Amino acid sequence: MKFAKYFVLGLFLSTNAHAYLSIAESGEVLSPGKYQVGVEPQILTNKGGGTNFNVFLDSSINEATSARISMGAGAVDFNAFASAKWIPFPDVDNQPAMGLRAGAGLARDEEENLLHLQLAPMASKKFDTEYGLTVPYIAIPFTYVNTKEENFAATNLVVGSEFHYVDWDQVTLGGEVGVDLNKSYSYVSIFVTFPFESHKGFGK
Repeated sequence: MKFAKYFVLGLFLSTNAHAYLSIAESGEVLSPGKYQVGVEPQILTNKGGGTNFNVFLDSSINEATSARISMGAGAVDFNAFASAKWIPFPDVDNQPAMGLRAGAGLARDEEENLLHLQLAPMASKKFDTEYGLTVPYIAIPFTYVNTKEENFAATNLVVGSEFHYVDWDQVTLGGEVGVDLNKSYSYVSIFVTFPFESHKGFGK
């Protein structure tokens, strides 16, 4: 458990990068009063490749909505993004969690400034296993990108999963693959989140 924390911290301190236009979360919503911080290394597999790294903070708004702020730097020089996830249909019985994530951000890439407006339909489903809770998810982010020279719509397909190991109450692991559908990035990333409450500290 301690090894995982030190590994992530060391990776953050030694890497100049961040995850770009990823999802890195399922349709599960934080309970009211709870927060989580996370890190996400990412490897780009198109547009010249490179490595990115993102740090983020999640907060609950209500039982169906959570918010996230993220930032970082890397192959894409700098990015800051804010989003809200709304899940009006929770994961109940055989019904998957379904909803939308909307966000906006600014990026700096190769001396070009970019404004992003994103809407991402998403769905996920929980599965209990012997080793813990697995939550695979799928999303299709549609991103309007504004630059000095042009405006365009970027789209990619995202498939990933969260994994809540049965003996770890202070960390959640995850992985994600993004596939470029139109003027976007393809990538592979992993993410680690640490839940906490303001009056209790870290831990679920």
